[in-house]
Amino acid sequence: MTSESDTTRSAPSRAPCSRVVALLADYLEQRLLPAQHAELTRHLNDCHTCLAQLQTYRSTVSLLRSLRDEDLPPDLRRTLSLFLDHRGPN
Repeated sequence: MTSESDTTRSAPSRAPCSRVVALLADYLEQRLLPAQHAELTRHLNDCHTCLAQLQTYRSTVSLLRSLRDEDLPPDLRRTLSLFLDHRGPN
């Protein structure tokens, strides 16, 4: 039986996979603190599901970066532009 402290640890290696998936963009962009990055790497080494998610995310980002504006239908370009304008600068 696990104690409450065991189930509430913040380390990615002990976190639910949903928390790990939320960190994948920062992981790929090298925006995590070194300790977080190391813990997430350990989790990915042990969790085939999260590793597959990382590989899918990496492929998706690569594909999207290869698109040109003219590759997108005009309605999608307009929708994306409105979305990005509404979100504001990061």
